[in-house]
Amino acid sequence: MILLVFVAIGLILALILGGRIENLARVHFRLGYLVLLALAIQVMVFSPWWRRMVGTGFWVEVPYALSLLLLLLAVWLNRRVPGLLLLGLGLFLNAAVILANGGRMPASLEALRMAGIADSTQSFAALPSTNSSLIGPDTPLWFLGDIFAIPKGIPLANVFSIGDVFIALGAIWFLFGVMFAHHQES
Repeated sequence: MILLVFVAIGLILALILGGRIENLARVHFRLGYLVLLALAIQVMVFSPWWRRMVGTGFWVEVPYALSLLLLLLAVWLNRRVPGLLLLGLGLFLNAAVILANGGRMPASLEALRMAGIADSTQSFAALPSTNSSLIGPDTPLWFLGDIFAIPKGIPLANVFSIGDVFIALGAIWFLFGVMFAHHQES
């Protein structure tokens, strides 16, 4: 959710500074439907319905991994679009830590406390369905996990990773790069 807020802020700022929103409609994405397919897979496998009807474990991890690979493929195919390589770096970092941890994003209990999400292992375990796990002493690539926090009391308090930062910066770069591009009118 916080990524969408930063993208919205970037869009508003680009508009205020004179960016042209109609330029966004001129961007051609190769196989752009891959992004929609990947997001649909993620919505499906993390829905309560999926967990009730299909289950967890393998039946979440494999489709989730596939969705991450589809997103990375879409970014690679469109790497010449402004900002997408930086966004792709963030996706890659998030995918690496998620895949190294069995399909779950590891989160720091300290960051979760700061954001007001969970204050103990027990309160984390009691959270509704999540694709996160707590960072432990043997967590692979823990430093790529959700180790940063927007503190409780600030709107949209949450935890985030360095990959999320790159995704947000790449998305903002995309908005500015495209909205300020000069196109010849025919």
